[in-house]
Amino acid sequence: MLTLDDDDTRRLAQADPAAFVDRVGAGLLVIDEAQRVPELVLPLKASVDRDRRPGRFLLTGSADLLKVKGVADSLAGRAETVEMLPLSQGELARRNKPTDFVAWLRAEPEPDAYLPLDGRTVMRGGFPEPIRRTEARARAWFASYIARLADHDAAELQQGGYADKLESLLRLVASQGQAELVTAKVARYLGVAESTADAYLRLATDMRLVVRFPAWTRSPRNRVVRRPKVCLTDTGLAAALTRFTTALADSPGGHEYYGSLVEQFVALELAKQRAWTDCPFDLYHFRDRDGLEVDLIAETFDGALIGIEVKSTRTLSPRLWAGLTAFRDRFPDRSVTGVLLYGGDSAATLHGWLHVLPITALWQHPA
Repeated sequence: MLTLDDDDTRRLAQADPAAFVDRVGAGLLVIDEAQRVPELVLPLKASVDRDRRPGRFLLTGSADLLKVKGVADSLAGRAETVEMLPLSQGELARRNKPTDFVAWLRAEPEPDAYLPLDGRTVMRGGFPEPIRRTEARARAWFASYIARLADHDAAELQQGGYADKLESLLRLVASQGQAELVTAKVARYLGVAESTADAYLRLATDMRLVVRFPAWTRSPRNRVVRRPKVCLTDTGLAAALTRFTTALADSPGGHEYYGSLVEQFVALELAKQRAWTDCPFDLYHFRDRDGLEVDLIAETFDGALIGIEVKSTRTLSPRLWAGLTAFRDRFPDRSVTGVLLYGGDSAATLHGWLHVLPITALWQHPA
């Protein structure tokens, strides 16, 4: 494994990219922080064209290499991208089999016993280093992490532009949990033009700091023009940037934000599971002009819809799934399954289509 964070290794790669790539030989060459030397892309393309055996190169990095300035080719047909989000709850629990909530749900599960959601689980997120620290030390780690990304990585990727506003942008996104993206609001907050705000958001997305969930509509064409929901890639990072603590989650002023953080937590957990699921699906949110909203829509590749409402409360009430019922009635021609994920520990199936489940069922469900 070679890392381009090392000054000498990076200079060698810049001086003779072709020779650097050719050292792979018959084995596997792992290049970490590959985005630091975009000149490697063309030699990589030439090497792959000479030898089409898969698995000869593994490029890792904190940003999308193919969106870095100076990259001369897309490597289309020669490379596969795997996005690595912070660790999932199943990974943190060291489950023997991958958690696959959507596939398990499609198998018509029986109610089971689960633990209630612990707010500390939401607050710690999935980055390996801070979860081993106290809450105060984890916040210090996140502060250092963002400062270094803004001062160094962002400046390098944009050749000096936009880096000064990155931390402010991330704090704004963090303060909203998972919320619809209003570019004009972002621009006003940062004191920049909307086009510049768009550039900041693209940068944060390319650096894998922000995740977008498109709006679901019946027509795929309309999904690209509706406002997506955006959030940071980790709830621990969001809590640290907003200085939100576990103690504040039960306070009158903090309960609403904690609810939005829990929604973000669920959306990210499902986004992680998409990478290995046996039932491929896309994730959306839903809101129509009449005010009907559903937090998350999972659309499987056979066209079935799973509407998911997320509530941090531990108390059940029929009003909690009223939106799911209205959504199902709105689209009678579609196969719709409803899921209410809440902070308690009881599980039930209602009316044959609606599953009331603890949020912890996302990773505690039977394999």
